Amino acid sequence: MDTAKRFQTKEKAHIEVYGHIGVLGAHLRNLSQTGAFLEVSDGDYVPQKGDLLNLTVTLDSLKKTYNIAAEVIWASGMGLGICFINKDEVLERMMAKAGAF
Repeated sequence: MDTAKRFQTKEKAHIEVYGHIGVLGAHLRNLSQTGAFLEVSDGDYVPQKGDLLNLTVTLDSLKKTYNIAAEVIWASGMGLGICFINKDEVLERMMAKAGAF
């Protein structure tokens, strides 16, 4: 269970789901060192538990853009709980999922 301190936020984010075409719009609602809560706001797909994501968040106030690898650990309606993962793990996890078929 994630016990990291969470911070409320209202940042906009873009989600790319590995294995799906297109970019989804989302709002980052809270954030911790280990994960975040997102609400999907537009797009033609709602990520599901186990989906691997590339999350892009632009912080205009800091003039910085962050690209973060993540995995959906739970989904409910348009809400997603994600955990951050090392970008090097994305390929490993994709291969593991492909082996499950």
